[in-house]
Amino acid sequence: MIETIGKNIWLLLTVILPGLFTYGAWRLLLVLYPSHILDSEAFTAIDNSGIITTSIIISIAILQQAVGISIEFIMSMIAKITQKYSKSFYSLFWERFELTSAGLLNEKSSRTIGKLFLSINIFAGLLLLLFYFKFYESLNFDHWILKFLVFFLIFNLTTIIFRMYNALSVIKKCNNDNKNNMKTHPNA
Repeated sequence: MIETIGKNIWLLLTVILPGLFTYGAWRLLLVLYPSHILDSEAFTAIDNSGIITTSIIISIAILQQAVGISIEFIMSMIAKITQKYSKSFYSLFWERFELTSAGLLNEKSSRTIGKLFLSINIFAGLLLLLFYFKFYESLNFDHWILKFLVFFLIFNLTTIIFRMYNALSVIKKCNNDNKNNMKTHPNA
């Protein structure tokens, strides 16, 4: 039962944590640079209601999750198309499903791979903030907020690449361990 609770908390955190990050960054940026479009009285009403704030965070988290899943889908399609040329990329986006369904990924391996997709969801949140400030608030690209967001997008992209290599090494290790187990226990 404790294991099930831990997995549910992990799943909840991977969805809600990026939403909290995006909402917090959005509110902080609006404190530093007040919106010309949104009324400050609306923020007062939001701040005074925990239910409204929670609803906004969950809405942002679900939107961010949808964008993140779309990015993952596009990456998996690219991996499928370039399977011949990039075996590692294909392995990361397709073989992990096979390893998971066969029960060959341990908890640590699953978390390592999960961190990659958590970073992709943070990237999605930063993209949403960039689009919000560029198109809704109509800021120019020379504005400090957009420069700030582009800097963090690049920083997050670096993190994604690093975590991609970590996840790939976990998948390779699981594949190698599985092959070694098949050699030592051919009837298994």
